[in-house]
Amino acid sequence: MRRSRILLNVLPIAILFMFMAFYGQAQHRLVLLHPTVSNIESIEWMVENRVIDVPGLEMIGVYSAHEVYDYAISEHYISEHQLKNYRLLKVEGEIRPGEIYHENSCTPAFRKLFEESDGILFFGGPDIPAAIYGEKQNFLTLVTDPNRHYFEVSFFFHLIGGSRNPSFKPFLADNPAFIVRAFCLGMQTMNVAAGGTLVQDIPTECYHKNTLEETSKLPVNAQHRSSVALLYPLSDDLFGGIFHQIRMAKSGYLMEIAAMSKVYGPMVLSAHHQAAGRLGANLEVIATSMDGKIVEGLQHKVFRNVVGVQFHPEPAALYQKKARFTTVPGSVFSPNELLIQSNSLGFHQLFWKDFSEKLGKSLWER
Repeated sequence: MRRSRILLNVLPIAILFMFMAFYGQAQHRLVLLHPTVSNIESIEWMVENRVIDVPGLEMIGVYSAHEVYDYAISEHYISEHQLKNYRLLKVEGEIRPGEIYHENSCTPAFRKLFEESDGILFFGGPDIPAAIYGEKQNFLTLVTDPNRHYFEVSFFFHLIGGSRNPSFKPFLADNPAFIVRAFCLGMQTMNVAAGGTLVQDIPTECYHKNTLEETSKLPVNAQHRSSVALLYPLSDDLFGGIFHQIRMAKSGYLMEIAAMSKVYGPMVLSAHHQAAGRLGANLEVIATSMDGKIVEGLQHKVFRNVVGVQFHPEPAALYQKKARFTTVPGSVFSPNELLIQSNSLGFHQLFWKDFSEKLGKSLWER
């Protein structure tokens, strides 16, 4: 029965890649986890405008059949906009909490996706169930889609391994140069997959603030999402994030990007209330908040192209001159202008330029 389940789970993936080979051989393939319309829109815009500049790039949006999000919306968006270089793939296997750090019904799908792509992006989202990193759940942890987390944590674990199953051979052992980038929740997923834990609420645990009013009065570099937006729940146009500086470690991937851009404390966009706690196996801190309380960047010590950042370099609005955010009622600003004024736009552009160059190299002999 288990063998039948595995065959049924991997068969649609094999069919997908056979179709893609028939349709037109992609030079490079990028896997997008949680391919919502907003995530597809951002990556699409950055590819069209060459923020991400990789010739012949094919995108495969991958998700679990058991997630809450209705991906029929994404399918409609792809069809309506005739995005010929995008495909969605639903993985049918169901992962139970006790199977996350072991081979499971999704393992063949994970392996096939790894072997048939050049890189993977993990995006942001809601809180991870605390039980899967061995802790009791705080009242302020809000879990809305546990199956997404079981799926994505397990996928990340299959890629890099971790201390919860040290005998497991990670996929990247077969290709250490494989590219992985993880944003916000994605970085938290990276840490949990490797065996780490999370700070379940930054304001109360790190800054000892118990109200939104108190948190909103903290220095901007000590804020990691907009408290003001939460104070005005009926103003649905208010931007939920906040821009603040980060501090680079003396070495690591982000310091390399900072050195190229000559900006060592760039402004970044954050929208989170949780953070990496105890570090997972083989992970090192490559950036923190300016006060050192919050981990802002992680890099794998063995697989150096696996990088997670707690901030968001991926929204297209950061690079669009006409984009506007509303931070408080009646106050509008341009995120692009803010990055330009703080000399931080180059840091973000170089992040994607380096990603493009690495992804554009042939990592697999197909």
